Amino acid sequence: MRIGIIGCGEIGALRAAAARQCNFSIAAVSDMDLSRAGNLTARHGGAVFEDWQSLISSNHLDTVLVCTPPHLHKDMCIAALEAGKHVLCEKPLARNPQECREIVDAAKRTDRILATGFNYRFFPSVQKADELLRKGWIGNIDHIRSYAGYSASDHGHPWIHDAAVMGGGALRDNGIHLIDLTRYFLGEIDEVTGFSTGIVWQFPDCEDNGYLVLRNSSNRIATLQASWTEWKGFRFSIEIYGSLGCIRLSCFPMVTQILQTHQTGGAITRKTFRFPWIHVMEHLKSYRWVIIKSFVQEMNEFAKAVRGEPAQIATGFDGLRAVEIASSVCQVK
Repeated sequence: MRIGIIGCGEIGALRAAAARQCNFSIAAVSDMDLSRAGNLTARHGGAVFEDWQSLISSNHLDTVLVCTPPHLHKDMCIAALEAGKHVLCEKPLARNPQECREIVDAAKRTDRILATGFNYRFFPSVQKADELLRKGWIGNIDHIRSYAGYSASDHGHPWIHDAAVMGGGALRDNGIHLIDLTRYFLGEIDEVTGFSTGIVWQFPDCEDNGYLVLRNSSNRIATLQASWTEWKGFRFSIEIYGSLGCIRLSCFPMVTQILQTHQTGGAITRKTFRFPWIHVMEHLKSYRWVIIKSFVQEMNEFAKAVRGEPAQIATGFDGLRAVEIASSVCQVK
Protein backbone atom coordinates (compact mmCIF):
# COMPACT_ATOMS: atom_id res chain seq x y z
CA MET A 1 0.00 0.00 0.00
CA ARG A 2 1.02 3.60 -0.63
CA ILE A 3 0.14 5.44 2.54
CA GLY A 4 -0.52 9.04 3.45
CA ILE A 5 -0.48 9.96 7.15
CA ILE A 6 -2.43 12.94 8.48
CA GLY A 7 -1.18 13.82 11.94
CA CYS A 8 2.48 13.26 12.81
CA GLY A 9 2.28 13.22 16.60
CA GLU A 10 3.05 10.17 18.72
CA ILE A 11 0.36 7.93 17.21
CA GLY A 12 1.19 8.99 13.66
CA ALA A 13 4.86 8.22 14.28
CA LEU A 14 4.07 4.80 15.75
CA ARG A 15 1.81 3.97 12.82
CA ALA A 16 4.54 5.05 10.41
CA ALA A 17 6.99 2.70 12.13
CA ALA A 18 4.44 -0.13 11.87
CA ALA A 19 3.79 0.60 8.19
CA ARG A 20 7.51 0.38 7.46
CA GLN A 21 7.69 -2.99 9.24
CA CYS A 22 4.90 -4.13 6.91
CA ASN A 23 7.00 -2.96 3.92
CA PHE A 24 4.32 -0.45 2.95
CA SER A 25 5.37 2.77 1.27
CA ILE A 26 4.86 6.02 3.17
CA ALA A 27 4.17 8.33 0.26
CA ALA A 28 3.07 11.50 2.05
CA VAL A 29 2.59 13.07 5.48
CA SER A 30 0.88 16.20 6.73
CA ASP A 31 0.77 17.99 10.07
CA MET A 32 -0.01 21.51 11.28
CA ASP A 33 3.48 21.43 12.80
CA LEU A 34 5.77 21.11 9.76
CA SER A 35 8.74 20.25 11.95
CA ARG A 36 6.92 17.13 13.21
CA ALA A 37 6.09 16.16 9.64
CA GLY A 38 9.72 16.68 8.66
CA ASN A 39 10.96 14.54 11.55
CA LEU A 40 8.65 11.71 10.52
CA THR A 41 9.73 11.74 6.87
CA ALA A 42 13.38 11.88 7.92
CA ARG A 43 12.88 8.52 9.63
CA HIS A 44 10.40 6.86 7.32
CA GLY A 45 10.38 8.72 4.00
CA GLY A 46 7.57 10.42 2.13
CA ALA A 47 6.79 13.91 0.90
CA VAL A 48 5.62 16.62 3.31
CA PHE A 49 2.35 18.38 2.47
CA GLU A 50 1.58 21.69 4.17
CA ASP A 51 -2.14 20.91 4.39
CA TRP A 52 -4.12 17.70 4.60
CA GLN A 53 -6.38 18.60 1.67
CA SER A 54 -3.40 18.58 -0.69
CA LEU A 55 -2.26 15.23 0.67
CA ILE A 56 -5.67 13.68 0.06
CA SER A 57 -5.68 14.99 -3.52
CA SER A 58 -2.34 13.36 -4.31
CA ASN A 59 -2.29 10.63 -6.95
CA HIS A 60 0.72 9.00 -5.31
CA LEU A 61 -1.17 7.24 -2.53
CA ASP A 62 -4.18 4.94 -2.21
CA THR A 63 -4.61 4.81 1.58
CA VAL A 64 -4.91 7.48 4.27
CA LEU A 65 -4.25 7.04 7.99
CA VAL A 66 -6.10 9.69 10.01
CA CYS A 67 -4.12 10.17 13.23
CA THR A 68 -5.52 13.50 14.42
CA PRO A 69 -7.78 14.49 17.35
CA PRO A 70 -11.40 13.33 16.89
CA HIS A 71 -12.98 16.71 16.05
CA LEU A 72 -11.09 16.59 12.73
CA HIS A 73 -11.98 13.02 11.79
CA LYS A 74 -15.27 13.57 9.99
CA ASP A 75 -14.05 16.10 7.43
CA MET A 76 -10.75 14.31 6.83
CA CYS A 77 -12.24 10.83 6.49
CA ILE A 78 -15.06 11.89 4.18
CA ALA A 79 -12.72 13.93 1.97
CA ALA A 80 -10.27 11.03 1.72
CA LEU A 81 -13.00 8.52 0.89
CA GLU A 82 -14.48 10.82 -1.75
CA ALA A 83 -11.00 11.20 -3.25
CA GLY A 84 -10.96 7.43 -3.76
CA LYS A 85 -8.69 6.58 -0.82
CA HIS A 86 -9.14 3.78 1.69
CA VAL A 87 -9.10 5.05 5.28
CA LEU A 88 -7.93 3.76 8.64
CA CYS A 89 -9.03 6.24 11.30
CA GLU A 90 -7.85 6.44 14.89
CA LYS A 91 -10.35 5.83 17.66
CA PRO A 92 -12.86 7.16 18.42
CA LEU A 93 -14.14 7.27 14.86
CA ALA A 94 -15.70 10.68 15.59
CA ARG A 95 -17.14 12.75 18.43
CA ASN A 96 -20.75 11.56 18.21
CA PRO A 97 -22.93 9.00 16.40
CA GLN A 98 -24.09 11.46 13.73
CA GLU A 99 -20.53 12.27 12.63
CA CYS A 100 -19.71 8.55 12.62
CA ARG A 101 -22.75 7.77 10.45
CA GLU A 102 -21.71 10.40 7.93
CA ILE A 103 -18.26 8.79 7.64
CA VAL A 104 -19.70 5.27 7.35
CA ASP A 105 -22.19 6.45 4.73
CA ALA A 106 -19.36 8.03 2.73
CA ALA A 107 -17.46 4.73 2.74
CA LYS A 108 -20.55 2.91 1.42
CA ARG A 109 -21.19 5.59 -1.20
CA THR A 110 -17.61 5.53 -2.50
CA ASP A 111 -17.11 1.75 -2.12
CA ARG A 112 -13.89 2.29 -0.17
CA ILE A 113 -12.59 0.41 2.88
CA LEU A 114 -13.06 2.22 6.19
CA ALA A 115 -11.42 0.79 9.32
CA THR A 116 -11.36 2.00 12.93
CA GLY A 117 -8.10 1.84 14.87
CA PHE A 118 -9.07 -0.62 17.59
CA ASN A 119 -5.60 -2.11 17.86
CA TYR A 120 -6.29 -3.65 21.29
CA ARG A 121 -7.91 -6.50 19.35
CA PHE A 122 -4.36 -7.49 18.35
CA PHE A 123 -2.83 -7.57 21.85
CA PRO A 124 -1.60 -11.09 22.73
CA SER A 125 -3.75 -11.36 25.87
CA VAL A 126 -6.88 -10.45 23.88
CA GLN A 127 -6.08 -12.84 21.04
CA LYS A 128 -5.41 -15.70 23.47
CA ALA A 129 -8.71 -15.02 25.26
CA ASP A 130 -10.52 -15.03 21.91
CA GLU A 131 -8.86 -18.34 20.98
CA LEU A 132 -9.86 -19.99 24.28
CA LEU A 133 -13.40 -18.66 24.02
CA ARG A 134 -13.90 -19.83 20.42
CA LYS A 135 -12.61 -23.31 21.32
CA GLY A 136 -15.38 -23.56 23.90
CA TRP A 137 -13.12 -23.97 26.90
CA ILE A 138 -15.52 -22.16 29.25
CA GLY A 139 -18.76 -23.34 27.65
CA ASN A 140 -21.43 -20.79 26.85
CA ILE A 141 -20.96 -17.14 27.81
CA ASP A 142 -23.06 -16.02 30.79
CA HIS A 143 -21.75 -12.51 31.43
CA ILE A 144 -18.74 -10.19 31.05
CA ARG A 145 -17.16 -7.69 33.45
CA SER A 146 -14.90 -5.01 31.98
CA TYR A 147 -12.86 -2.20 33.49
CA ALA A 148 -10.40 0.40 32.22
CA GLY A 149 -8.94 3.12 34.38
CA TYR A 150 -6.16 5.60 34.93
CA SER A 151 -5.86 9.14 36.29
CA ALA A 152 -6.69 12.19 34.19
CA SER A 153 -3.51 13.71 35.61
CA ASP A 154 -1.65 11.36 33.23
CA HIS A 155 -3.20 12.92 30.13
CA GLY A 156 -0.48 14.04 27.76
CA HIS A 157 -2.77 16.39 25.84
CA PRO A 158 -5.31 18.80 27.38
CA TRP A 159 -7.70 18.24 24.45
CA ILE A 160 -8.42 14.73 25.75
CA HIS A 161 -10.71 16.29 28.36
CA ASP A 162 -12.16 18.88 25.97
CA ALA A 163 -15.67 17.82 24.90
CA ALA A 164 -15.48 19.98 21.77
CA VAL A 165 -12.59 17.77 20.61
CA MET A 166 -13.46 14.35 22.06
CA GLY A 167 -17.24 14.49 22.33
CA GLY A 168 -17.12 13.18 25.89
CA GLY A 169 -14.87 11.86 28.63
CA ALA A 170 -13.54 8.52 29.84
CA LEU A 171 -15.89 6.40 27.71
CA ARG A 172 -14.48 7.94 24.52
CA ASP A 173 -10.89 7.84 25.76
CA ASN A 174 -9.71 4.62 27.41
CA GLY A 175 -13.28 3.35 27.49
CA ILE A 176 -13.75 3.19 23.72
CA HIS A 177 -11.31 0.25 23.41
CA LEU A 178 -13.12 -1.43 26.30
CA ILE A 179 -16.51 -0.98 24.64
CA ASP A 180 -15.21 -2.41 21.37
CA LEU A 181 -13.68 -5.49 23.00
CA THR A 182 -16.69 -6.14 25.22
CA ARG A 183 -18.96 -6.01 22.16
CA TYR A 184 -16.42 -8.15 20.25
CA PHE A 185 -16.68 -10.93 22.85
CA LEU A 186 -20.38 -10.56 23.71
CA GLY A 187 -21.72 -10.04 20.21
CA GLU A 188 -23.95 -7.27 18.90
CA ILE A 189 -25.58 -5.18 21.61
CA ASP A 190 -29.36 -4.81 21.63
CA GLU A 191 -29.82 -2.67 24.74
CA VAL A 192 -27.68 -0.24 26.73
CA THR A 193 -28.24 1.44 30.07
CA GLY A 194 -25.62 3.82 31.41
CA PHE A 195 -24.73 6.52 33.88
CA SER A 196 -21.75 8.81 34.32
CA THR A 197 -20.27 11.04 37.00
CA GLY A 198 -17.96 14.04 36.81
CA ILE A 199 -17.54 15.35 40.34
CA VAL A 200 -13.77 14.86 40.64
CA TRP A 201 -12.13 16.65 37.69
CA GLN A 202 -15.22 18.63 36.65
CA PHE A 203 -14.28 18.83 33.00
CA PRO A 204 -17.36 20.30 31.23
CA ASP A 205 -19.38 17.56 29.50
CA CYS A 206 -16.60 15.00 30.03
CA GLU A 207 -17.37 12.20 32.46
CA ASP A 208 -14.77 11.07 35.01
CA ASN A 209 -16.45 7.68 35.19
CA GLY A 210 -18.84 5.99 32.78
CA TYR A 211 -20.87 2.89 33.72
CA LEU A 212 -22.69 0.72 31.20
CA VAL A 213 -24.89 -2.37 31.32
CA LEU A 214 -25.10 -4.07 27.92
CA ARG A 215 -27.47 -6.83 26.76
CA ASN A 216 -27.21 -8.86 23.57
CA SER A 217 -29.98 -10.64 21.62
CA SER A 218 -29.42 -13.83 23.66
CA ASN A 219 -29.96 -11.95 26.93
CA ARG A 220 -26.30 -12.22 27.88
CA ILE A 221 -25.14 -9.28 29.97
CA ALA A 222 -21.94 -7.23 30.26
CA THR A 223 -21.08 -4.57 32.84
CA LEU A 224 -18.44 -1.98 31.96
CA GLN A 225 -16.70 0.93 33.67
CA ALA A 226 -14.25 3.44 32.21
CA SER A 227 -12.52 5.71 34.70
CA TRP A 228 -10.29 8.77 34.92
CA THR A 229 -10.08 8.43 38.73
CA GLU A 230 -8.04 5.25 39.05
CA TRP A 231 -5.47 6.30 41.64
CA LYS A 232 -3.63 2.95 41.59
CA GLY A 233 -2.24 3.40 38.07
CA PHE A 234 -3.26 2.09 34.65
CA ARG A 235 -5.63 -0.87 34.69
CA PHE A 236 -7.35 -2.65 31.81
CA SER A 237 -9.11 -5.96 32.33
CA ILE A 238 -11.94 -8.07 30.93
CA GLU A 239 -13.45 -11.11 32.64
CA ILE A 240 -15.56 -13.45 30.50
CA TYR A 241 -17.72 -15.83 32.55
CA GLY A 242 -19.10 -19.00 31.03
CA SER A 243 -21.02 -22.09 32.08
CA LEU A 244 -17.75 -23.97 32.62
CA GLY A 245 -15.31 -21.35 33.81
CA CYS A 246 -13.87 -17.89 33.35
CA ILE A 247 -11.31 -16.21 31.10
CA ARG A 248 -9.50 -13.16 32.48
CA LEU A 249 -7.31 -10.89 30.42
CA SER A 250 -5.33 -7.78 31.22
CA CYS A 251 -3.19 -5.36 29.25
CA PHE A 252 -0.01 -3.87 30.73
CA PRO A 253 0.77 -6.34 32.19
CA MET A 254 -0.21 -8.61 29.30
CA VAL A 255 -1.71 -11.73 30.94
CA THR A 256 -4.49 -14.19 30.12
CA GLN A 257 -5.79 -16.69 32.66
CA ILE A 258 -8.38 -19.41 32.29
CA LEU A 259 -10.24 -21.05 35.17
CA GLN A 260 -12.01 -24.15 33.92
CA THR A 261 -14.22 -26.98 35.15
CA HIS A 262 -15.65 -29.96 33.31
CA GLN A 263 -19.03 -29.73 35.03
CA THR A 264 -20.97 -27.08 36.89
CA GLY A 265 -19.70 -26.95 40.47
CA GLY A 266 -16.78 -29.26 39.74
CA ALA A 267 -13.10 -28.85 40.57
CA ILE A 268 -11.41 -25.80 39.06
CA THR A 269 -8.17 -25.95 37.09
CA ARG A 270 -6.14 -22.83 36.29
CA LYS A 271 -3.73 -21.98 33.52
CA THR A 272 -1.97 -18.64 33.02
CA PHE A 273 -0.44 -17.29 29.82
CA ARG A 274 2.14 -14.55 30.53
CA PHE A 275 3.79 -13.83 27.13
CA PRO A 276 7.31 -13.38 28.57
CA TRP A 277 8.84 -12.00 25.36
CA ILE A 278 6.27 -9.20 25.36
CA HIS A 279 7.19 -8.31 28.95
CA VAL A 280 10.92 -8.32 28.14
CA MET A 281 10.53 -6.04 25.12
CA GLU A 282 8.11 -3.76 26.95
CA HIS A 283 10.73 -3.38 29.69
CA LEU A 284 13.56 -2.78 27.22
CA LYS A 285 11.75 -0.55 24.71
CA SER A 286 8.65 0.68 26.61
CA TYR A 287 5.00 -0.07 25.97
CA ARG A 288 5.37 1.58 22.54
CA TRP A 289 7.02 -1.61 21.25
CA VAL A 290 3.83 -3.54 22.05
CA ILE A 291 1.69 -0.84 20.44
CA ILE A 292 3.73 -0.96 17.23
CA LYS A 293 3.43 -4.76 17.06
CA SER A 294 -0.35 -4.49 17.38
CA PHE A 295 -0.35 -1.82 14.66
CA VAL A 296 1.66 -4.14 12.40
CA GLN A 297 -0.97 -6.88 12.70
CA GLU A 298 -3.77 -4.36 12.27
CA MET A 299 -2.15 -2.85 9.16
CA ASN A 300 -1.68 -6.29 7.59
CA GLU A 301 -5.35 -7.10 8.20
CA PHE A 302 -6.32 -3.71 6.78
CA ALA A 303 -4.30 -4.51 3.65
CA LYS A 304 -6.21 -7.80 3.29
CA ALA A 305 -9.50 -5.88 3.41
CA VAL A 306 -8.24 -3.47 0.76
CA ARG A 307 -7.37 -6.45 -1.45
CA GLY A 308 -10.87 -7.82 -0.99
CA GLU A 309 -9.78 -10.72 1.22
CA PRO A 310 -11.40 -11.79 4.53
CA ALA A 311 -9.82 -9.71 7.29
CA GLN A 312 -9.93 -9.44 11.07
CA ILE A 313 -10.18 -5.66 11.16
CA ALA A 314 -12.44 -3.32 13.10
CA THR A 315 -14.69 -1.71 10.51
CA GLY A 316 -16.19 1.75 10.33
CA PHE A 317 -19.43 0.21 11.58
CA ASP A 318 -17.58 -1.11 14.63
CA GLY A 319 -16.35 2.43 15.27
CA LEU A 320 -19.89 3.77 14.93
CA ARG A 321 -21.34 1.21 17.35
CA ALA A 322 -18.69 1.96 19.98
CA VAL A 323 -19.49 5.68 19.88
CA GLU A 324 -23.24 4.99 19.92
CA ILE A 325 -22.79 2.85 23.05
CA ALA A 326 -20.55 5.47 24.70
CA SER A 327 -23.21 8.10 24.00
CA SER A 328 -25.88 6.14 25.88
CA VAL A 329 -24.94 7.35 29.36
CA CYS A 330 -26.98 9.78 31.46
CA GLN A 331 -25.01 12.35 33.47
CA VAL A 332 -25.47 12.12 37.25
CA LYS A 333 -24.89 15.48 38.92
